[in-house]
Amino acid sequence: LINIKRRVLMKRIKLLVLAICASLVTSVAMAETKMGISAAMTTLSTSGSETLRQSGNVTNKSIDEDVVVPSLFIEAVLDNGYSVGVDYVPVAELGSGTGSDDDAETSGANKASAELDSHFTLYVSKELGAVDGLYIKGGLSFADVLTTETLATGDSYANTTTYGLMIGLGVERDIPGGLFARAEASYTDYDDVSITSTGGSKVEADIDATMFKLSVGKSF
Repeated sequence: LINIKRRVLMKRIKLLVLAICASLVTSVAMAETKMGISAAMTTLSTSGSETLRQSGNVTNKSIDEDVVVPSLFIEAVLDNGYSVGVDYVPVAELGSGTGSDDDAETSGANKASAELDSHFTLYVSKELGAVDGLYIKGGLSFADVLTTETLATGDSYANTTTYGLMIGLGVERDIPGGLFARAEASYTDYDDVSITSTGGSKVEADIDATMFKLSVGKSF
């Protein structure tokens, strides 16, 4: 019940974030609007543990998953050098693994995987001025954590939600055709995830993401 209430709350927060961004972009008549697409070489670092329901045995696992993550962004550029925007990622694989059949509770190997779904980041960026086009960026990310598993115990884990704090540094340059290009490095530290299975086993995980992103967009 707690997980259901948390998912509903996070979905409402994400809808509120989108509404705020849409209102900002449309209501600030003098602001420049930028839209574009990005591709980020991303290292998703996930470390976690599973505590089995009966024996209490704890299994620890760490996974580094290197993936290319596409995204869309829209932002409003204000006169004071600040920009406010939202970035959307459809889905990003966190990783998968297969455990050995080494516990009395199981009759086979456990297979598990997870992914970040409907990932939104609300961010603010600021031009630094030291180098032409250089900017610093900070934001708050929201995502659903979808779990998929084939467990010999017969258990299953529900989906949950998480949020993270992001900080980044990038540079933007104008390119031909009225477009602009960006190169950006960022780091996101997500809130710890804790999920209890239908049978009472418990999984806890810590997720971090390091991104090196290239973007192309257009100003309006």
